[in-house]
Amino acid sequence: MARHSKVQFKPATDLSLIHASFVVATGGSCSDERLLNSLRAPTTEINTRLLSSMADTQLFWSALFANVASGKTPRESCVSSLISAGGSEMQAEQSAAGLASLLDDCRIAFTTRFPKLGDQLKLRSGPLRDRWQTFGPGLLIQTARLIWHSSPPEQWWPTDVDCLLVQPVRGGDGGFDSGGKRVWMEAILTDVDPAVSEIIRLAYWVTQVAVGRHLDATLGRDRDVTHPEDFGSGTHRRTTLPWRLGCVPLVLEAASELEVIPGNELPIEAAIKLWHLGDIQTAEIVRAWWQQWRGGEAPMPIALKALEKLLDEDAKRRSQAPLG
Repeated sequence: MARHSKVQFKPATDLSLIHASFVVATGGSCSDERLLNSLRAPTTEINTRLLSSMADTQLFWSALFANVASGKTPRESCVSSLISAGGSEMQAEQSAAGLASLLDDCRIAFTTRFPKLGDQLKLRSGPLRDRWQTFGPGLLIQTARLIWHSSPPEQWWPTDVDCLLVQPVRGGDGGFDSGGKRVWMEAILTDVDPAVSEIIRLAYWVTQVAVGRHLDATLGRDRDVTHPEDFGSGTHRRTTLPWRLGCVPLVLEAASELEVIPGNELPIEAAIKLWHLGDIQTAEIVRAWWQQWRGGEAPMPIALKALEKLLDEDAKRRSQAPLG
């Protein structure tokens, strides 16, 4: 059994292009105004063509992201991504050709903004890689102990996990693909919040890979799932249990025990905000749940069932709240 996953850092230039285009096309917050302005026209046209093809824009971009993350080029990913988004198989080749041409326009705008992206990503990977080599293995080992009460199952950690590094456009972001044993992260040079460093973010996403693979092994993979669970992740996770939120305090607790974060108060609210997992109200629910279940002997699925109930109650309250 691998005591922890070996993380291999890989600059991802094609994925950087798709990530930036995805953010602009889906109305995400982009921290690079020049890039935003140059990508707005071609991504808007792509969305227009998707709508005329009766395809779901979010599903297309998410499938495109997952395909490029797996090593395919953006151009060769268009047909399968279009079909995944509900486009007609009979017209897929013709429609995809137009989409690929517009993605070439996105590429021109992107490479004009970042002409030496490959070299830049290699330089940007250095600080994260060095810190990970120092603290990362310990974070993973301690997180597994907390999840499994010191007895993680065999093959909990995959031997290797690829970390695909992309050009920052959101001031810090990431995601995962459990089936592909990969995570992706914006290669920012400094921590946005010193209390929630980028190596903790990386430990969180690697943990999501381990969770997803464990669920695949125990529940089976649902081949009919077409919408990735996370932003561009490509995962096929079936469980309804809120692992993605429940793992936040677990990873932070591991970091606290290893003195990677200062103080005794876990920065749950900051992590959930920075990792784009929910709002302050959701974070408060996670904190209250963790205070109740922290250090207990209950199996993780039982604890997560309690968190699921709290989140469902919150969703019901929000739906019943008066507008305005």
